[in-house]
Amino acid sequence: MTEITIKELRALCTKALLKTGLSQEDVDITVDHYLENEVSGKTSHGMVRATRVPSAIEQFGLPIKAPEITKDQGNIVSIEGHMNMGPALGKAVLDTSIIRTKQHGLSIVGGSHYISNSGSMAYYLRRLTKEGLIGFMSCNSDSLVTAPAGTERLIGTNPIGLGIPSANGEDFIADFATSAIAYGKILVAQANDEDLPEGCLVDKEGNPSTNPQDAFSDGAILPLVDYRGFALGLFVEMISMLFGADVLQKDDFGKDGLFIIALDPSKLDDNFAQRVSHILNYIRNSPPAPGHDSVSIPGDRSSGVYRENLDKGSINVADKTLAKLIQLTE
Repeated sequence: MTEITIKELRALCTKALLKTGLSQEDVDITVDHYLENEVSGKTSHGMVRATRVPSAIEQFGLPIKAPEITKDQGNIVSIEGHMNMGPALGKAVLDTSIIRTKQHGLSIVGGSHYISNSGSMAYYLRRLTKEGLIGFMSCNSDSLVTAPAGTERLIGTNPIGLGIPSANGEDFIADFATSAIAYGKILVAQANDEDLPEGCLVDKEGNPSTNPQDAFSDGAILPLVDYRGFALGLFVEMISMLFGADVLQKDDFGKDGLFIIALDPSKLDDNFAQRVSHILNYIRNSPPAPGHDSVSIPGDRSSGVYRENLDKGSINVADKTLAKLIQLTE
């Protein structure tokens, strides 16, 4: 690991992505997203994702048209991504979701056809909850996950994000894969030459594996807690299909979809955020189990890491990832 200032890392990543020919606006959106994840300790969706952008541009070319609304039913909106960067389409979906939810009280907005990674659900949900809105977000992804007792790759790792605003600003933000391990964590393990925990992968013959390479060859990722995780992942696939995403056994990248279902709680309860704050604080102050200092809410750890790193002004980045970013600037 190498320590680098956040300012220097932003400049390095920006320079690397500008080399691809992406517009300054698209680079700023993408760097902001991946950098926030890195600073939050969510390295699986941080700089390791940025290093993969040039190969995506090389494969699909530069976007030639901005994301656009193709179906509009007021509180139901579909956006064509036109093979823009994932964070660019994600921002278009987020911005539209905020506007339509405030107009109608409830909305579902989705889009499809983007390149590279859409990033973390938490990034979008932090912005949604700051607007006082409740959000459920997900995206499907290229097929890497097998069904329980299977060996064939069928669905994506399909993360789910949940966000609920709190009066004190310490919102409830949960973000997790429906697979036994997030794809980004496999990338990080591969970059650091590390094995994965047991129970995450099978090799091409269906045998348990801890080798990250099996996720990139003919092996498969296992679903989260057997059929429960597989059911969630399959649900995401089918909802994404409504917005133009391809599902099951995709042969290529760039055909994924993402969506946000959002609710304005003020339409039902003016005191909702205050009540949420009380509930979350009650849980945080509940007695910890032996060997633990405190009880935390999902999202507390990454929020704490984010604030700590911002105060420090620097973070540690994996050597291989940093070397790759430097190489991309040359």
